Amino acid sequence: MSRSGPSWRDGAAALPDFGFAGACLATWIAPSWIGPERIGSLMLLMLIEFVVIHSAAFMGMVLWSETPASIRAVQALGLGVFYSLFVAAFGLAFGTWWPLAAFWVLVVNRLLGALLGQAPSGAERDFVKQGWGASAALYLLAVAVTTIAPVPRFGITAEVIRAADLPGSGLWIREPYRVIAAAFVYFALLGWSELYGHRAFRQRRSGAA
Repeated sequence: MSRSGPSWRDGAAALPDFGFAGACLATWIAPSWIGPERIGSLMLLMLIEFVVIHSAAFMGMVLWSETPASIRAVQALGLGVFYSLFVAAFGLAFGTWWPLAAFWVLVVNRLLGALLGQAPSGAERDFVKQGWGASAALYLLAVAVTTIAPVPRFGITAEVIRAADLPGSGLWIREPYRVIAAAFVYFALLGWSELYGHRAFRQRRSGAA
């Protein structure tokens, strides 16, 4: 069924993603103003989001299955605990445990559209699939583009990178402005997709069929 424009449910589902995008943009432009430590937090958030994309899809399929509610609850909780182990490993590497709370917040955010009723009753599973397709495709796109293409530093200078004191090694550690740019692009595009109920991905699926 066609819609004339975004509804309040669409806006509510998209709002957290636009909020994350705004935080990434502020960190990219003025990290010294909000604190260099924010770079490590957003980098960790982007790593957690990778786990969330996978876990939310499976948890959504379980929550909107036709099995009894008690079984669905146990299965969803079991999946959450399983994926929490991966998030705990990220937190251990960065010496902090807040990622566990962030993981569950992000999972709810991924399922927010279906929880708010963006999809018609009975079509929640299909909507979760569309959301998974959107988030996975946009995540890969954002990471690929910001890895290959030239990315401006803006406020993330060499001094700011030293002050951030990021653990580990690799491209994102040497040039953390790339992961901040990737996070900004990803959450901004995902918010836009949420705002229109992942309509573009639904049309592509229909066209392929």
